Amino acid sequence: MKFKFAVLIFAVLAFYQAHAQTSKVVSGSTDFSVKFILGTCKGTFDAPKGGAIFDPNNLNASAFNLTIAANSFKTNSDGRDKDMKSDKYFDVAKYPNIHFKSSKVEKKGDQYQAIGTLTIRDVSKTVTLPFDAKKNADGSYAVSSTFEINRLDYKVGESNWKLKDVVTVTIKAVIN
Repeated sequence: MKFKFAVLIFAVLAFYQAHAQTSKVVSGSTDFSVKFILGTCKGTFDAPKGGAIFDPNNLNASAFNLTIAANSFKTNSDGRDKDMKSDKYFDVAKYPNIHFKSSKVEKKGDQYQAIGTLTIRDVSKTVTLPFDAKKNADGSYAVSSTFEINRLDYKVGESNWKLKDVVTVTIKAVIN
């Protein structure tokens, strides 16, 4: 009888521990900007989706596994959006998602950083994404990251005098 009770308590604790460590992105946004010959092109992707665990007291337990739908690309120009979704740029038919998976989360100065693998198209590279995290009144965290990537590193287009290579990306997410 004591053994069954101990097993039951262990199962409840294991469920609670697993549940407490599972978080997901509940809302957010993904914005970008890139300079081109006529100024700056600004646009959006849908919010990131996936799992995110953030514990400022235990960064070793923190992790991000996020996906952004590449076909959600929008710049308020139907022609440009269609071109960017083509095989010349994102090739969304073949590579529907942009993916980031952290391998380590650490604090650096006043900010945090997530080190991990960013995959765009068929190219995966190790990147360090700086981010801020603020705890909300309901216990969720508002996380935001602004970083630059070179689009050519991921085979998004070709070198072109009309379009700069460096893209600034801002990702915001609420994780709960």
